[in-house]
Amino acid sequence: VENIIREDFNVEALEIVELYCELLNARLGLIEQSRTVDPGIEDAVASIAYASSRVDIKELVMIRELLAAKYGAEYIKNAMDNVDGTVSPKLVHKLSVKAPARFLVEMYLKEISNAYNVGWRPEGEESEDEAGDEGGPSGGEKEKMLEPPIPADDAVNPTGSTGDSDGAAAANESGDSGQKGTATATAPNLPKESTASTASKPSALPSVPSAKPASKAAAGSSKAATAPANDGLPSIDELQKRFEALKRL
Repeated sequence: VENIIREDFNVEALEIVELYCELLNARLGLIEQSRTVDPGIEDAVASIAYASSRVDIKELVMIRELLAAKYGAEYIKNAMDNVDGTVSPKLVHKLSVKAPARFLVEMYLKEISNAYNVGWRPEGEESEDEAGDEGGPSGGEKEKMLEPPIPADDAVNPTGSTGDSDGAAAANESGDSGQKGTATATAPNLPKESTASTASKPSALPSVPSAKPASKAAAGSSKAATAPANDGLPSIDELQKRFEALKRL
């Protein structure tokens, strides 16, 4: 794991050196005109000189020699040892020969374990499987989960009386249909009310006839048509007599 970390640090250090080289290339005109190191490129010159002795790149050695010819060998020697502290701190950390920190090694190991599905965790940290076991369902929930499901037949007929109830329902339906058939069969045979009973019901009083007496045939036919059967109302003749008596008064 430390070798992997060292390789990652070297890659990051080379990226920093690349940026400083691009900066020197952009400030090439300033380097040619000035005899001393400009403050704007001081960290770039010192960082390149520092990295040239710690990275196996021949081009950096050539750049270091050119800078030594421009600014002096003593200045470049101090930069290689970072005497003045002008080298980038991040570059110093990436090119350091010290062993990486423990937490960084454990972080790399954890990521590698996750990548290859290995159940490894640092000391004092629970794995996902153990956390899942501890955070599982409680005892009551387990009992509910282990309880067998109710069969479909019992859920529909828990007392076993489905057949009886179905038979009773069928009997009731057949009885109701029989009663309905009897009622519909006997309905046309019901006796109709007689005209006499209909006529016996009280009705509105007959209108008063005109003063002129009708003919005997008309009177006879009206008596036969309108005479009540069994009520106490006065006849038409009696009404006519009463009306004539009232006219005489």
